[in-house]
Amino acid sequence: MPTNETTPPGQLPTTPEEITATWLAEVLGFKIKRAELTKAILDATASKLFVAVAYDDDDDNSGETSRPRFLCIKGGFNPSVIKAYPHVLGMYQREADFFNQVAPTLSHIDFPKAWWASSKGNQGLVIMDDLSAHGAEFGSGALEWPVERVLAGVEQLAGLHAGTWGHTNADYPWLKDPDLYDQIMFDLCDMWDALVLAPNRPPVPDGLKDQKRTKAALRKHFLSRNPKFRCLVHGDAHTGNTYLLQGAPKFLDWQTIHVASAFHDVSYFITGTLSIEDRRSHEMRILDHYLDSLARFGAPRFSSKDEDVLIEYRKSMLSGYGWITAPYEVQSEPKVRAMVPRYCAALTDHQTFELIESLPAVE
Repeated sequence: MPTNETTPPGQLPTTPEEITATWLAEVLGFKIKRAELTKAILDATASKLFVAVAYDDDDDNSGETSRPRFLCIKGGFNPSVIKAYPHVLGMYQREADFFNQVAPTLSHIDFPKAWWASSKGNQGLVIMDDLSAHGAEFGSGALEWPVERVLAGVEQLAGLHAGTWGHTNADYPWLKDPDLYDQIMFDLCDMWDALVLAPNRPPVPDGLKDQKRTKAALRKHFLSRNPKFRCLVHGDAHTGNTYLLQGAPKFLDWQTIHVASAFHDVSYFITGTLSIEDRRSHEMRILDHYLDSLARFGAPRFSSKDEDVLIEYRKSMLSGYGWITAPYEVQSEPKVRAMVPRYCAALTDHQTFELIESLPAVE
C-alpha cells in the first residue's frame, strides 16, 4: 500500500512506497484522493506496480475513459536486480524515452496508452494503462504461437521498422549508449560457464557451445549489419513481451530498443514464437508477409529471394543467444528451457556460424 512518503524534489520514485496519491496527482495532472497498490511484480527485468486510483470528484462514474482507474507503473523498484545487472538502469530509461520521443510518431503499430513517462537520474518510469483491466491476455515465452498469429505479429514489427526506416543513432541522441544491447550480449557471454555450460542449463549442441567462437561471431555480426536494413528495432521481440487484445498481438517492453538491422527483430520473433516444425515449414511465408507489410507501410520493397535479405535474416539468428545466455533471475527456467531448443535448431538449420565466418572480415 503506498504511503504518504514524499520523493525528494527532482528525483523519481525508486521504491513502491514512494508511489503515492500525491505523487501521481502531480505527474498526471489529476486530483487523486486515493492510490492503492494492488499488485507488485519485482522479480523481473523491470518491476511493475499495479495501482488502482480514485479521484476527488468521483461519483462512481465507472464508465469514464478520460482518466485512468487502473495503472501499471514500470521501472526499477528492485534494488537486487539493479545491483546484479547494473545495465538495466539504462533499459528503464530507454523505455521511458521511447514512449516520449518515438511512440507518438508511429502510425502502423499499436501501443498501450501511456499517461506519463520520465527518465531522470537513476530511474526511468512509464505510467500506462493496466492492460489486464482492458481484457488483455499476456504472452509467455514458454508457449508456441499459431502461424496466423505470428503473421499478425510481424505486421506490428513492420510498422515500427517502416516508421523509423533509415534512421541512425544521430536521430536518437537520447540513446546515450547506442551499443548497450551489443555490450549486454558480450557481458552475458562472459558468464559462459554459469549460463551455458552449467548442469542446470538447457542442453546446447556442441557446435553452439564454444564461447570463443560465439563471441567472435557476435562481434563480426554486429560490425557487419547491413545498413540497407537499418531502423529502430524492439530488440527483445519474443512472446513474453506481447499481449493480445481480441486475439490480435501487440508488443510490450521497449527497454532494449536500439538502431540495428530490422532482421534482428524478425529472425528473433519468428524463431521464438513458432514450434521448430512450424518454423521450418512456414518461415519463408512469414518473412514474405513481413516484407510486403514493410513496403505497404512506406519502406522500400524487398523480396525473400534477395541474397542480401537472406544473408541478414540468417545472420540475425544469433539474436537467439539472448535466450541461450538468459539468467534464470531475469527469465524463469521453464521459459528458458522452452526457448533455447527453438533458437538452437534455427542456428543449426541456417548454418548461422558458418555463414558469418564465410563473410569478408570487417574492422
